[in-house]
Amino acid sequence: MRRTTVTAALILTVALSATGQGFRSISVWQNGQSKNYSLTTIDSLVTGRYDGKAVLYYENSSYTRNRRDSISLDAVDSITVSAPAVTSTNRRSLKELVTEFRTLNINSSSYKKVGNHNPLMGHKFGADPFGMVDGDRLYVYMTDDHIYKANGSPVGDNDYSDCRNVSIISSDDLVNWTDHGAQPVAGKNGGTGPAKWASNMWAPCAAHKTINGKEKYFLYFADNASGIGVLTADTPYGPWQQPSGMNQLISKSTPNCGNVTWLFDPAVLVDSDGKAYLYFGGGVPSGKESNPGTARCVQLGDNMISIVGTPVAINPPYLFEDAGINKIGNKYIYSYCSNWTQNNDPGVANIAYMESEKPLGPFTYVGRCFDNPGGASWAGGGGNNHHAIVKFRGKYYILYHTRALKRVMRADNKDITDGMEVRSACISKIGVDEERGVISNLKSSSITVEGVEQIRNFNPYREVPGATMAWERNVTTKYVKSGKNWVCTAEMGPGSWMCLSKVDFGDGAIGFRAKAKGKGIIGVTTGYPGSSGNYVAVAEVDSPDGYTEIQVPLMAQTGGVKDELYITTAGNVSLESWSFIGK
Repeated sequence: MRRTTVTAALILTVALSATGQGFRSISVWQNGQSKNYSLTTIDSLVTGRYDGKAVLYYENSSYTRNRRDSISLDAVDSITVSAPAVTSTNRRSLKELVTEFRTLNINSSSYKKVGNHNPLMGHKFGADPFGMVDGDRLYVYMTDDHIYKANGSPVGDNDYSDCRNVSIISSDDLVNWTDHGAQPVAGKNGGTGPAKWASNMWAPCAAHKTINGKEKYFLYFADNASGIGVLTADTPYGPWQQPSGMNQLISKSTPNCGNVTWLFDPAVLVDSDGKAYLYFGGGVPSGKESNPGTARCVQLGDNMISIVGTPVAINPPYLFEDAGINKIGNKYIYSYCSNWTQNNDPGVANIAYMESEKPLGPFTYVGRCFDNPGGASWAGGGGNNHHAIVKFRGKYYILYHTRALKRVMRADNKDITDGMEVRSACISKIGVDEERGVISNLKSSSITVEGVEQIRNFNPYREVPGATMAWERNVTTKYVKSGKNWVCTAEMGPGSWMCLSKVDFGDGAIGFRAKAKGKGIIGVTTGYPGSSGNYVAVAEVDSPDGYTEIQVPLMAQTGGVKDELYITTAGNVSLESWSFIGK
């Protein structure tokens, strides 16, 4: 806290420059008593005589107007001006920075409408979601669906041959999601990932386990339909490494796998006794539509990167693809997507499940548990169905993909053709009876674009990765190396914005800090950053060549829970992280 104390009799013609400082209050001693005047931001503090009286006045910048207030100095003994401990890194005055923001053309529309919680991301696609809980966060691993171009032109019918990265996001509240980036996995045919033998990265799943006293993370993925690979990491979000000397974990040469049509779509389970199991396979041999016999399961070694014994066949009726595995109560639940052959149960391209008392079966068919989401009006039509059921904070959810983002983007993005398969991860609650090990069938009419409720408020005082958002406009993300660490940054241009939901400031904050690169301005508002936005902080970024730390005191008192917190940019800014500074 910086304090400046002057005697009233001596300051009648003194100006105290306060440009760029966020003064909190003026304390005036008058007739032996103190009076506190709470302020937000002072651009200048001047004392003088006006109409024969000694007065003190200050100019205050806000997004709406300049404000000048006055305090009579007659019989004032002394004045103390207090500034917060947060020192501003801004070079220009707040008035200049806010004025520049007011000239921006900020569009409030977004592909993922503010208030909707499906799909999970509005800034990019992601398919085949798998959920893994680690601590208090849910991590979702996805195929990196994207607009695929060949020779500069979009490929109308995406065959996924360009999908080589794993896309990872996480959340602790199921509404605000952190993008951990599209991280390289496959290293063949133009790929830059650690799996040099693999051409593709499809339908990933992940698990973690304590090995030799250290928590290790394992990513299982399909190299198109030719086999299953595994990578390791020290965090749930990578970076990933290929175990030394390994290629495929599962291949056509693996016993009892040579006749599996598609060696892909893995799912992994670490049981309560520490043993782990892998489930995979799919495809429909000609004439075997009702009983394809192409699903397999196998125990993993204690190191999680080897298998124990011979994979065992599972015989799901009308199997197509998409292995899922859960332990619910004392039952092992294997789930899958049915094929396109007309049938009454489980139906076409729906999710069905089987149960067993043992992790490797035998499994008995139970029934359907999730309709094809294409039946929902907002989902963008039908197609293949891919799912994962996960228990998070005591409740069960189902992850799945839709064509919802493609549907809304198609209107103004000519690169997205009708036949292009670009999918988006979504989440809904699903009914599970743990005592009986029964999953209720979730109908497509019951899933909504509004999605699930936010299960906890967002904490702005921790270091927040830059690519964290519930909604956005004109934001892309980039997986880059910053110092010794790989991070995912939010790349923002003039008028770009990200919005977070239900941000809890508690007793209040006094400052905002960020790590950013570029040349521009970061504006933080509680509410849409247009004419009605309430500016909380405006921070200048002037570091085109590298990430630098910036900080500013707040422009307005900020406490309690804010339904919407917007981060907007003027200029071009790469945002690595940010946080608020508490009192």
